[in-house]
Amino acid sequence: MKKILLATTAMVAFAGAASAEVALSGYAEIGIFGGSEIETQFWNDIDVKFTLSGETDSGLTFGATIDLDELNGDSIDATGGGEARILSGENDSSVFVSGAFGKVTLGDTDGAFDWAMIEMSTLTTLADDHTTHVGFNTNSGFNTNSGFNTNSGLDGIYDGQVARYEYAFGDFAVAVSAELDDTDTPASGDAAMGLGLAWSGDLGGSAVKAGFGYQSNGDFDVVGVSAMATMAQGFRAGATYAQFDGPLAGDDGDHMGVMLGYATGALSMEVNYGKFTPDVGADQDGFGLAVNYDLGGGAVVMAGFGSDVDADTAGDQNQFSVGLGLSF
Repeated sequence: MKKILLATTAMVAFAGAASAEVALSGYAEIGIFGGSEIETQFWNDIDVKFTLSGETDSGLTFGATIDLDELNGDSIDATGGGEARILSGENDSSVFVSGAFGKVTLGDTDGAFDWAMIEMSTLTTLADDHTTHVGFNTNSGFNTNSGFNTNSGLDGIYDGQVARYEYAFGDFAVAVSAELDDTDTPASGDAAMGLGLAWSGDLGGSAVKAGFGYQSNGDFDVVGVSAMATMAQGFRAGATYAQFDGPLAGDDGDHMGVMLGYATGALSMEVNYGKFTPDVGADQDGFGLAVNYDLGGGAVVMAGFGSDVDADTAGDQNQFSVGLGLSF
């Protein structure tokens, strides 16, 4: 899961532009990580993000992001015979242009399905323990721990370069996206095309948002709906549902997920549960827990737990982490 980079630490103005700036922000983690198949070990992680933005004399806005994610490479795979394995980090970038016509984004960005669908988590933990269990649906990525070929959105099914157009009107927004198959193979597939619809508003004093998404490349299809409500009493509740269809029997199935959270003062906590049900094969489900305590100044105490993070091994392979998240 991507970390939220909050605090701007540098701004640079460019000559010759009506308005332009570069913002540098960062995020770091320190703590311990472990689980049923992983020796308890130290954890640290550093992310750096550059945000570039500008505006033309006519009011057209433009920008780009460069996310140097997981600089230490501390993305841990809990599988591998009981020993943690270090995976390579992800450095993402995208460019956008925005105006009265809407907004166009190209690069490492969400397809329309992922853009519209709501993940059943609002908190962060060191190793994202609460969202890496086999029952959690990230709404993005062609393959995840679930083992299903069409986990949810088809983002990354080709080269990961997504073009998305979005337009907002009142409480509603719509998006369409495409990821081209730029391989040289004769059996190249169709582009992965997506459609997303989103709504946010107030219902009886509760802030509610909802999303609908559809994505297909001609072989694989995914469709889903999701919603989340934040109530005045500090409670949050959400639900999501998606169906997957592919050319093979093992590609078909559905997913459901729910979450419940509560926040009071500096303390926030949540629990989520998800379940993948294939048409062929065994169900896969799991739950996650997360607790955050905001110390102020960009420092947050975080603890997380995932009930089962390995779809390929019998039994529950849980993992946990506890430590500090630091935003700069």
